[in-house]
Amino acid sequence: MKNLLLLTILGFYSITTHPQCPGCVVDPTCTANPAAPALCPSTLPDAPVNEPYDLDVTFFMPQNFTDAGTGFDVTLGSITITSISGLPPGLSATVNETDNVYTITSDPASQRGCVKICGTPTTIGSYTISVNVIASVTSPISIDQAQSFTLPISVLPGGSGNSGFSISIDAGCDSLLTEFQALITSPTQPVEYTWDFGNGNTSTLANPEPQLYTVADTYTVTLETRLMDFILTSVNFTATGSNWCGDIEEWFCGSGNPDIYYILTIGGASSTSSSGSNSINFSQSGMNTVISGTAFSIQFYDEDNGPPFGSPDDNLGTAVIQVTGPGTYAFNTNEGNGSVTIGTQVGLSFTNTDSVTVNASPASPGILGTDTLFCEGDSAILTLPQAAFYQWSRDGIELLSANNDTLIAFDSGNYTAEIRSEQGCAAFSDTFTVQVEPYPYQPEFILNPITESFFYNPGLPYNWVWLLDGDTLAGTENATNYQPLVPGNYSIVASNGYCESYSDAVFFTNVGIDAIQNQFDAVIYPVPYQSGMLYIEFHSAEYKDVNVTLFDAQGKLLQTQHYSAGTNALNFNPGYLAGGMYFLQISSGTKSMMRKLPVAN
Repeated sequence: MKNLLLLTILGFYSITTHPQCPGCVVDPTCTANPAAPALCPSTLPDAPVNEPYDLDVTFFMPQNFTDAGTGFDVTLGSITITSISGLPPGLSATVNETDNVYTITSDPASQRGCVKICGTPTTIGSYTISVNVIASVTSPISIDQAQSFTLPISVLPGGSGNSGFSISIDAGCDSLLTEFQALITSPTQPVEYTWDFGNGNTSTLANPEPQLYTVADTYTVTLETRLMDFILTSVNFTATGSNWCGDIEEWFCGSGNPDIYYILTIGGASSTSSSGSNSINFSQSGMNTVISGTAFSIQFYDEDNGPPFGSPDDNLGTAVIQVTGPGTYAFNTNEGNGSVTIGTQVGLSFTNTDSVTVNASPASPGILGTDTLFCEGDSAILTLPQAAFYQWSRDGIELLSANNDTLIAFDSGNYTAEIRSEQGCAAFSDTFTVQVEPYPYQPEFILNPITESFFYNPGLPYNWVWLLDGDTLAGTENATNYQPLVPGNYSIVASNGYCESYSDAVFFTNVGIDAIQNQFDAVIYPVPYQSGMLYIEFHSAEYKDVNVTLFDAQGKLLQTQHYSAGTNALNFNPGYLAGGMYFLQISSGTKSMMRKLPVAN
């Protein structure tokens, strides 16, 4: 049931207790068909840096379901969250169970829980959230299973902007390529833009080319937006018709010329120009009359004296001008032709500023370590300089929950680390290599009872030296045999080049096979031995806790007999022995002696 509760665990990815994230709301529609653990929503959205983040997540935990990984029909009893790490700085979470324990029953209300994730992330980066839980399953077997899961969440650069323009990315590390867009436009008026990006570049486009910032600094970006008004700057008209002729003022064509003026109508407002004097040509300039909207009309007249002593003004035609931009517009009426010139002037102007920040990445950190080589069971302490965020890796694989400036390394490997500044800029360390050496097998040496010398040969590429009472015996390096010369505790220390292992100490007193033993004053008979009982007689009044051990000529143990207490003599039955040389060892506590036992048979 390794994957028993994978989807369920997804619901616990940020479970900590923080009072600033209260009040998650359970989604009662969160479910799965067929029944299975589910998460709503199923993935965690990215978090923009330095922007508020607030999300309610509901997890569905059915009491009974079929585990997709094993095919077992599972009855879930409870979920307990034991630990959580790896949340991005600035984010926290709170679940709706204060003790982080969810007891699951047949009641649907017990099969759903929620977590609120909120805060303002402060550091850009990709984070791995580690969650450790205990899942209590009551069927098919009762078991409390500890499980650990990881979930990714990304904190991305946030956009920025103001009422005048937007910035796709307003902060970055080392260098930044960002896009700008003007936000103020008009459907009826020309709009002019003047950008200053703070990096030495300017533009007049609403959507300028992306801008590159390569030096760590804060850059002020300015946009001046101008909504332009159309203006009428000049009017020219030539009367080509004869509608103005035959009046009292101009009795017949050629006896005089029209006095031309116009009526300008913009929207619902009209204005009348002054009239020309006795000419078929009319011209007016320097007007700067604002044209609101995109069309206006201009109607031309010949000014007469009017009744009762003169004629009414003569209509010389009307032109309607559709304004599409600055320029000269020609027109014709039924009584003449002419042109108007349209220019622009600033109607409204807005200046907006914002900033783009490029942060320098921290220097590549050096890892300081107490050791690069040590023996099994020991460790090395690795440390990093101060940073806002840490992630350790071994052999290129991120280590779960390794997010501190200090790491205790127990295993061999190439250790690296990523650090981030408070602005989210990353730097990667050099490699710190740790090698863990195993201890040699504990050495064991044997006593050759014939020569009364010690023998040791590990058969492995070890180095060793003999010790007497813990002190090195000079000249015994890598000696397979050692002949003890004085009584004492003999041992071996073996090394694989770095780590050392010590043998058990052997107390040896029988220096020389025929030497007189002060430890025991005893007589053994009959010698040579043939059969029957062997007698050992002590000169002392009595003995206690004596061991008698018999070896053959090759040092093979044949038998051992223990005697708890007695008078000054004891009986030892060697049993049947073939003819040859044997060795008899007598010991009591720290006292020991070894004697040859010839057998004649």
